[in-house]
Parts: sequence; structure tokens; C-alpha cells
Amino acid sequence: MAGIGFELKKLFNKKGLLASVRAYFYSIFVTIGPTIISVIVITFLQLLLKRSGVQRYEREILQATIMYSFIFSVIIVSGYCMMLSRYLADRLYVNRKEDILPALYGSLSLIMIISAIVGTIFYYRSPLDIVYKLFAYLLFVELVIQMVLSVYISAVKNFKKIAYSFIYGTVLGIITGYLLIKYALVSEILSVLIGFDICIFVVILFLVHEIKSYFREKSTLYFNFIKYFRKFYLVFFTNMFYTLGLYGHNFVFWALSEKNHIIKDTYIYAPSYDIPAFYAFMSIMPTMVMFVVKVETAFYEKYRNYFYLINNGACYEDIQVAKRDMNKVIFKELIYIMEIQLFFSIGAIIIGMKYLSRLGFTSSMIDLYSILVLGFYCVIMMFVVMTLLLYFDNKKSACMIAGYFMITSFLYTYITIFLGESFYGLGFFISGLSAVIISIIKLVNYLKNIEYYVFCIQVSWKEEKDDLLTKFVNRLNKIGG
Repeated sequence: MAGIGFELKKLFNKKGLLASVRAYFYSIFVTIGPTIISVIVITFLQLLLKRSGVQRYEREILQATIMYSFIFSVIIVSGYCMMLSRYLADRLYVNRKEDILPALYGSLSLIMIISAIVGTIFYYRSPLDIVYKLFAYLLFVELVIQMVLSVYISAVKNFKKIAYSFIYGTVLGIITGYLLIKYALVSEILSVLIGFDICIFVVILFLVHEIKSYFREKSTLYFNFIKYFRKFYLVFFTNMFYTLGLYGHNFVFWALSEKNHIIKDTYIYAPSYDIPAFYAFMSIMPTMVMFVVKVETAFYEKYRNYFYLINNGACYEDIQVAKRDMNKVIFKELIYIMEIQLFFSIGAIIIGMKYLSRLGFTSSMIDLYSILVLGFYCVIMMFVVMTLLLYFDNKKSACMIAGYFMITSFLYTYITIFLGESFYGLGFFISGLSAVIISIIKLVNYLKNIEYYVFCIQVSWKEEKDDLLTKFVNRLNKIGG
């Protein structure tokens, strides 16, 4: 996060219950705003479809469209956004804010070309109606843009306007879908898709406006962030591997399970697995907020103090005291997050066992949901520890953990399919459990030997001004200018 922790700390330092509620409110929308608005808009418009008497098969077309748009937009931008986030953080650190807005234009132009090619290839041979394909394609591209903008949100200090932009988009999307369905201007599922498109489009407009308002200065370095692919390629692969592992179990079920369905010769998915997986994924939302609020705001101060003492030649005793304080905060906040998320995960399982049958869940789907909730608990804890390793620039360990998780997510799920339905979800759980254990061991070992990594391992990297990558980037910057 390129600055969100610092700004949230200011909010949480304010006294009073109302100030704390406001800080958490902004934290929720800045961290998981896109997920929240998507769930609200989709749920409401799906209820409208059901009340309008739309057949289940048509509703499945819409569900598959939205699911594919989300999953593959996340996969495409995952490593890309991680790299971009590092570039923005460095620009802010050296006070080169004039490079941030050009990087937005350059990064959007590059990722839109990539996503346009992917979307065109996917929908080119699809037998879906051309108008429906156009809006489905638009949704995919919009989600890609929104995810890139989310990197910049962390650097914009006006959290209030950002939060309200998500609310405005949600309301307008719901109203648009409702009016289109009510007056039958287009087909019902197309009405919902258009409403969702408008929702995301409104959010994009607000976010772009806020970013441009905050970063007014502009240089001509539109594509300088590309150089970071050479310097931080492990960071790129870390997030990509993690994202592929996050959805790897779904892909295996789509390809191999007898429960998969092919819709309109376009989408293939396994609703009896994907729907429980979606609800299970929602159970980890608290950690996505708590990690930013508790770890980044509390941990950063101790982290900064430790390295400040090292860089300014403090005595050994002071450095050791700072190290102990930093390690204490790390494990205190990590255990706190684990406890809070465990509470929510157990609560999600209990609520699911009691109420999911009312949503059409079978007993086997509820059992699958329960094991996947535990699996996502392990995965989100692994992500937190992996991010802490990246804080200490331990890129190799983070990438190794993410790579292990990706491989085992595919492999263990593949094995459990052949073991039978009673084992479904167990592969993802074992993958996440083993990955979080490995990540904690890596973090403990790193902190135990932190002096060795800080003082003995020298990592040097210098930009070669005459290499091919630099020449290519310079040419792109001239074209952009």
C-alpha cells in the first residue's frame, strides 16, 4: 500500500467513538470497496431478475459473465499492480509526485491493450448476442481499469470522497438496472449487465477525478515503471502466483469435475463448487481491512525506527531494543489478526450451516463451504505473512511461498477430485494450511537472523542507461510526451 497506512494512522489517532467509526468506514471502502459494491449490486439485481420470472439458465449466463470478468481481470493485473504499487511507493518516498500521474496514463494504456486483446480473443467465437458480448467485454475492461486505479487510491488522502464514490456508483447501478428491467427496454440479463457496467464506470470517473486533483504536477515519464519489471520481477511473480493459486482450485473443477457446466459454448464453470467457494471467500473480508488498520499502522512505526537507527549509526544496544520492539509488535498484531479472523471464520461456518440451505445449498455444498472457509482462513494468513516478508525485502521467500501455494492449489485439488465428493475442498485447505506454516517459519527465521540479512547481504542494482530496456522505455516516454 503506497501510503494508505500513514494516512489511516492519522484518522485512528483522533479521539472519540465517532472518529474511530469514521476511520473504519473509510478503511473498508478503500481496501475492499470494489468487492462490497459488486456484491451489493449483483445481489440486488439478481433478486430483481428472480422476481421478474427470468429462467435459471439465463441467470446462470449472467453469473458466469460476471465471474469470468472478475477472475480474469484480477489474474491479468495481479503482478502488474504489485509492480506498479512499488513504483508509486518509491516515487512518493523520493518526493517525485510529478511522475505519478504520467505513470497512471502509461500503465492504463499498456494494460488496456493487453486486456483488449484477451477479451477480443475470448468473445470472438462466442455465440452470445453481439450486444450482450459488447457489454460483457466492457465490464471486463472496466474491472481491469478499476483495479489499476485501486493502486493509486492508496496514495490519495481524500478517503471520504473515495468512499462516497463507491456508494454513488452502487446506487446509480442499482437504479439503472431496476429501470431497465421495469420498463423492459432491453432483456432482463442485459439490463443487469448494463447496470453493473454503469456502476463500475461511475466509480472509475470519480477515482480518476480524485487522482488527477491530488497529483496535479506532470512529468513526461509515462512508461518509466516498466524498468521495475527488471528490478522487481520476483514481486511481480509473487502476486501472480498467489492469484493463480487463489483460483487454481476453481480451474481444476471447471476442467475435470463431472459437475461442470458449459454455458452458450462460452463459459465453463462448476456452480456446485464455485458458489460455496464465493461465499467462503467473503469470510476473509475482515482481515483485508484489519491488516491495513492494525499491522500497517502499528507495525510501520517500529519498522521505521529500527531501520532509522541502523542507517544513522546508532549503538548496538539501541538497535537491539528497537529490534525487540519491532518483533513484539509484529507477532502481537499477527496473533491478533489470526484470532479476529478465526472468530469470523467460525461464525461464518455456523451461520452457513444454519441459513445457506435457504439459498438452495445442498448438504454436500454446505460441507464444502465449511472446509473452504477454513482453507481461505489459512490462505489469507499466508498472504499477511507473505506481505510482511516483502516489507523486509525478502522477495525470494515470498515468491517461493506463493509459487508453492499455486502449485499445490492445483495439484491437491486435482487429487481430491479423484478421491470423491466427500474430499472436495480438502485439497485447497491442505494447500493453504501447509503454505501458511511455511510462511510463518520463513518469517520467524528471517527475524531471528535479521542482522545477517541487513548487514551481510548486499543487494546492488543500478540502471544501465544504454541497455535495450532503457532505450525502449525512453522511446515510449517520447511518444507519450
